[in-house]
Amino acid sequence: MFENSYEYIIKREAEGELLFKRIAAIVGYAAFFVALTAFALALIPSLFIPALILICCLTALLIFITWRFLCIEYEILIANGDIVITVLYGKGSRKTLFSSSISSLSEIGEYDDRAYEEISKLSLQKNHICISSLSAPDVYYALFEDEEGRGIVYFDAPNRAVELLKKYNAGAFRASAKRINNQAKGI
Repeated sequence: MFENSYEYIIKREAEGELLFKRIAAIVGYAAFFVALTAFALALIPSLFIPALILICCLTALLIFITWRFLCIEYEILIANGDIVITVLYGKGSRKTLFSSSISSLSEIGEYDDRAYEEISKLSLQKNHICISSLSAPDVYYALFEDEEGRGIVYFDAPNRAVELLKKYNAGAFRASAKRINNQAKGI
């Protein structure tokens, strides 16, 4: 890896809304299979075995097409003063979610209680949440402005990523109370 770049992947944990969607998908897959099987048994009982094979294939195809949207990862690339966040669906599809020059970010900081209070007062048009878990320890945020308005992006940031963010935009970096206390203690 180059000295001025860092790339890492965040796997989104199945909790909250994503957990609900996964449970709903599994129930939906089972309901789809049972409904088609009952329909085939009622309509054409003499051809039930070939119909059952077809139903199994259709269910597998449905799972293959939809389950990848429930296995989400975020790839974060910091290179040459830019940050690019890409969402990966089932390791097959990718979509750029956020891309910006780090120097154009208006504020970067660790997401804590104080930041929550300040951010909740802002009117933001965009909200990108790219974190592994609701209880992730190193969640950072970045405020940005583009042609569509003001927005915020939340992301997990290891120490190397924080170093690069500070390097490319030290003026916008806001230290949290937790980080200041840890530095004072020598941690």
